[in-house]
Amino acid sequence: MIDVLNAISREAGACINCGFCEAVCPTFPASGYKASMGARGRINLAKAFLEEVGRGGKSRLAVGDAFNSCLSCYACLQVCPAGVNAGRVSDYMKQAIADGNFLAGRQEHPVAKMIVELTMRYWDPLGLRKECAEWARGIEFDGSSSTVLYTGHMYQLMAYNKKLKELLNGNMKLMSIGSAILSRAPSLSKMMAGLYDPEVRRKMEGYLRNVVKLLKAAGVKFGYLGEDEPYPGTLLLDMGYVEEFRRYAEKVVNLFRERGVRRLIVVDPHTYDIMINEYPKYVPGFDLEVVHYLDLLGSLDLKRGLGSVAYHEPCHLKRRLDYDKPLELLSKVAEVRLPLHNGRNTMCCGGPDEAFYPGISDNVASIRFKELKDTNAARIVTACPICFVNLDKDESVVDISEVLIEAMGGKA
Repeated sequence: MIDVLNAISREAGACINCGFCEAVCPTFPASGYKASMGARGRINLAKAFLEEVGRGGKSRLAVGDAFNSCLSCYACLQVCPAGVNAGRVSDYMKQAIADGNFLAGRQEHPVAKMIVELTMRYWDPLGLRKECAEWARGIEFDGSSSTVLYTGHMYQLMAYNKKLKELLNGNMKLMSIGSAILSRAPSLSKMMAGLYDPEVRRKMEGYLRNVVKLLKAAGVKFGYLGEDEPYPGTLLLDMGYVEEFRRYAEKVVNLFRERGVRRLIVVDPHTYDIMINEYPKYVPGFDLEVVHYLDLLGSLDLKRGLGSVAYHEPCHLKRRLDYDKPLELLSKVAEVRLPLHNGRNTMCCGGPDEAFYPGISDNVASIRFKELKDTNAARIVTACPICFVNLDKDESVVDISEVLIEAMGGKA
């Protein structure tokens, strides 16, 4: 943890307090311009936290909401003249919050421990590994292949995430009660199996089936682990539970090795990012090949003429990986119109705050949705399930797999 304190000091200490980051931080206006909910405010709060810890070993500052609400979109880094990443400061502070040794009282989010315990025990943040495999019923996979489709549960969990957001809706008392129950008896997570948005589930399962159709049409052979497929542990790392993530990531890699998996075909930005950028840091000898499914579609005969689309570039694809394959493919089949904030200056959709801080998330999503609608494109296209759920405010919003299926003639 001392290393984390030094990391906070190095990153926050370079800040010149110019405030350029406040102009692009999505949570600053979404919170009503509350100082601690903006990039510069978080930097200043981190400095105050370090001062208190330096004086007395612990801080009494309320830092939980300020840093847990950070979207870690890293928009701040793109405009900072000093090269400071306020989002990275939030990442480090989340580690300090999760550890708790430098705070006078626990300030972790009420559902954080629930997610950690369920993930560690059931390989899924809501204990829904069986439910996350139901989309694949009736699909034939190549069980002998060392290449597997790895969904990471991201598309599947969105239907439950949306319902959970509606249920909790910022009710901290309800979150605390639910967290306490599920943490003591994780088997009760089965109650979550019935808490999903049926329309979102239908769409998400359809998009995953689209991915399978596209890959098969491109001649790719692959398996799928079904109910044995593990969640990648993204939320553990996002919430600052670094040691828990380290142990979990090693379990995930060992599972893949035991099943003879050598290559992962991933389908969403968060799983792609964590497997490419984080797993090699935390798992000694990590040697799995990771490829995004869009990179395997080069042989497809895609027809142009699908009208106009506004493409929302996910933060984890563009900023963290500089990955432009979605834009490249869309440009082949439609007229692509980019919104005001695009490229490395793309704007966050509001995730992953949707369940923890729904008010802030909704405000961010509404601003981004308006930007996309202002392009006057016929449809809004995403390449991320989290972005889809946050931006899904009318029928114009679709996943990129839907557009590519249409470009193939509507069938594989």
